[in-house]
Amino acid sequence: MKRLTLIGAGLIGQERLKAVETLRERGHSVRVTTAFDPYQPRLGDLAKLHGFTPRATLGEALDQPADLVVIACPHDVAVDCACQAIEKGHTVLMEKPIGRSPAETDRIVHAARTGQPFFVGFNYRFMPGIARLWRDWHDGQFGQPISLRLQMGHGGRPGDEKTWKLDPVRCGGGALLDPGIHLLDLCRLFLGEPLLVQGVTAWRGFWKTGIEEDAQALLAGSTANASVDVSVVRWRSSFDLFALGSDGYGHVTGRGRSYGRQIYRRGPRWGWQAAPNQAASETVVVDDACEDSFARELAGCLKLEEPPVIPPADMLDGVAVMQLYALVRSHLPSSHGNPPVG
Repeated sequence: MKRLTLIGAGLIGQERLKAVETLRERGHSVRVTTAFDPYQPRLGDLAKLHGFTPRATLGEALDQPADLVVIACPHDVAVDCACQAIEKGHTVLMEKPIGRSPAETDRIVHAARTGQPFFVGFNYRFMPGIARLWRDWHDGQFGQPISLRLQMGHGGRPGDEKTWKLDPVRCGGGALLDPGIHLLDLCRLFLGEPLLVQGVTAWRGFWKTGIEEDAQALLAGSTANASVDVSVVRWRSSFDLFALGSDGYGHVTGRGRSYGRQIYRRGPRWGWQAAPNQAASETVVVDDACEDSFARELAGCLKLEEPPVIPPADMLDGVAVMQLYALVRSHLPSSHGNPPVG
């Protein structure tokens, strides 16, 4: 049986608990055996529901045997937790990002031992529409790559300014970091490296906590370009990924729940010439509720199933994405920058 230790039982930690239940329903022998979260008043109830033992301290939790330690806590405490887990010799899955700054990323890198597995939680890699689009892009389905357009917006809710997510120090950044780091990871996957930053713009006039609330970045790769548009003031949850090539295109919308089902449509160049209209010329390749990306990622980290289309992000991936983020952030106009962290 594969044993997991969960550090942090908030929103994403509970997604990991659900993911384990999904894997168990698929017949895998895996469960969370230990969890620690001093700020979760429902930890006892969650323990009864999922069958784990709550621990009083981080050290006690990390002293328990585990095949994987999942770090799912706020950014300002995640690095300390990850470093302690590494020092205990554990294999770690740390929710993105791998630190709030290059300095914090370096702490994790220096703590790691040679060959010690370390994963970073970029679950968008495991969304079915994105994984299939990525394969089509690299298989030449669209001909010569031209560009990638990535757009994501959080709807938000009243009172968000009081949460750690919009705190420039606790979170470590604004929309470009969370959720934008997911889009930067996808840019690397689709376009490869190096990526050059052509320009960045941002706006931060609603929540007024000091973070960039709405931002756009233009990136240039060696064979194609990308535009990234990310916001925490979109008022409507949205996700859109458009891949353009010389022979056609692929279009992914939605990422489940309030963002809508994930639908991947593929179309040829000038498809309307052989169909009644543009829509009729497109093929729906994937139509999925997009509910189990966390489970697929866990299965990839634990090697429970066949190798996934896109592998889990490892430490090298996490570091490279943070380097790209730091490069993008360095192009922010000075009036829109966030206080340095780490």
